[in-house]
Amino acid sequence: MVHTKWFDLYRGLIAQAGIIAIACALLVTALRLAGRWLIARSSRRADPFREALYRSAHSPVLALIVLCGAYLIGTLIDGRIHAGVLSHVLDPSVHVGIIAVVAWAGWNLLKMYPEIHHPRGHDVDPMIYDLVGKSARLALLVLAALLILRTLHFPIASLLTVGGVAGIAIGFAAQGVVSNLFGAMVVYLDKPFKIGEWIVLPEMNISGTVEHIGWRSTLLRGFDTSPFYVPNYLFNTHVVETPPRMQARRIQQTLPVRYSDVERLPAILKDLRAYIARHPGIDHHQSEIVNFTNYGTHSLDILIYCFAGTVQWGESLAVQEDVLLNAAQIIRRHGGQLALPVTRVQMQAAEPEAGSDAQPVASQA
Repeated sequence: MVHTKWFDLYRGLIAQAGIIAIACALLVTALRLAGRWLIARSSRRADPFREALYRSAHSPVLALIVLCGAYLIGTLIDGRIHAGVLSHVLDPSVHVGIIAVVAWAGWNLLKMYPEIHHPRGHDVDPMIYDLVGKSARLALLVLAALLILRTLHFPIASLLTVGGVAGIAIGFAAQGVVSNLFGAMVVYLDKPFKIGEWIVLPEMNISGTVEHIGWRSTLLRGFDTSPFYVPNYLFNTHVVETPPRMQARRIQQTLPVRYSDVERLPAILKDLRAYIARHPGIDHHQSEIVNFTNYGTHSLDILIYCFAGTVQWGESLAVQEDVLLNAAQIIRRHGGQLALPVTRVQMQAAEPEAGSDAQPVASQA
């Protein structure tokens, strides 16, 4: 009986809350389908701005509808019980929710900034967009936090004062974090490398392709696909090599020729110089050196020093391979041969016993 009276008393409230909940559910479903259709339509029309706008606002708008539905139901309950208690919670809560939803939509839109602002027909450095996007998202986050604090009637001036004192203490405790932030800023502004480039840190024996530049660390992907998370402050204190920015790749090889071919050496050198001078894979604007440089332990050493006309490692290895194979043919064409290491070992037999007719034997190998 008690339950029946309670149900009769709040039957209208339950019905109204149910209608609001059903209406919100139907509206959310309709907007979800409409959002997917708009996103697909913008994608087919190759309109990145509209597509990014729809994608960034899709989920926040659905959350806003749910928030409004909850607010309406809470208002109905507060009006029926005539307490006015919920209104003190609902009003600031809905304001905080609206700020959070708008900040969420803005955050999503700023994450898609490179897609909607990429000028067609121009080679734009993605690092610039990454820096602008991260800075804008950080500013949006700070602004949203200040608005929420103001809505909740927190004394912002006092918080800033306390934050200034606490910031000094935190700064001492987080020097590494600050160093990494400044390191990231230097990378963005000075551009010693960019995303997609292969870099080498010789002092740390680390190399890899740059996949991501964050505020704290930079992700490198090695030859064996191993990830390296390098703290950004290291780029301010260590040497960084960027091989893709080389003008050409060096070829430096020593050809060992037999000592018995010393009389053929001038002709061999002449043909080698002519071959290097006309090779299509050599950068002839760089140094080209072919000289007899040393009397080795087992060979006459010929230095070949030149540069491949490419900065791609695989392509430069192909040019070097062609140079070495043809250099060997030139040496053979003149009757010479490449020298091989020779080792002479002299073995002395044991001393014969007294009265024995055995004689010492020496052998060479």
